[in-house]
Amino acid sequence: MTESIIILYDNRAKEGLTPDWGFSAFIKGETNILFDTGASEKVLRKNAEALSIDLLETDGIFISHNHWDHIGGLKFVLTKKHHTEIFVPESDAEFFEEEISEAGIVIPIEDPTVIAPGMFSTGMMPTGMKDPAFEHALVTTTEKGNVLVTGCSHPGIEKIAEEAVRLSEKKLYLIAGGFHLYKKEEKTIERIAEKLKDFTEFVAPCHCTGEKGIEVFKKTFKDRFIDCRAGTEIAF
Repeated sequence: MTESIIILYDNRAKEGLTPDWGFSAFIKGETNILFDTGASEKVLRKNAEALSIDLLETDGIFISHNHWDHIGGLKFVLTKKHHTEIFVPESDAEFFEEEISEAGIVIPIEDPTVIAPGMFSTGMMPTGMKDPAFEHALVTTTEKGNVLVTGCSHPGIEKIAEEAVRLSEKKLYLIAGGFHLYKKEEKTIERIAEKLKDFTEFVAPCHCTGEKGIEVFKKTFKDRFIDCRAGTEIAF
């Protein structure tokens, strides 16, 4: 069971940490999962050290999709933690196998898959783009309910949330991560924020959600909004 989620990498950061475009979170509990690795190994390393996160404690790495701002620190992590399982969309498995050689163990994910006790992937969902064509997200169990962690939500944050609820057969406690709304009009974001109320109690949007999107979610969810940036720890 997951005890907390610590944001290691984001466009925004608390004092003493380095902000940079990208996303990474350390999911801490019975199984420790590093979700994405940001854009820069230097920033990932500095922020992990500042937050006293020992990457040697990583039990597995979950890569949401093959974009530079989510995989930049992967090779660095593998120098710290050899032969770790890396859960990636099946469509990108060959790319990662070539990139990391024998440093890690690539686990291709196509369908919804349990990756550890109380943790599962939504399975590949189409992004509507040529590259990457697919993305997956992580659902993890906490004492307060299920939590959905997203990388960039290219398939659409509503679709991912709906799939997570369908698979777990209950409403989510929290959705955290990038919602990919930074290019959307405010009315569109407002509609999406209202829709997500059907799927989750709390939201912690960051990264590619965009400043405007974050403000809309703050206004929509009120006291059920969690400010999310590098250095944020959400405990369950």
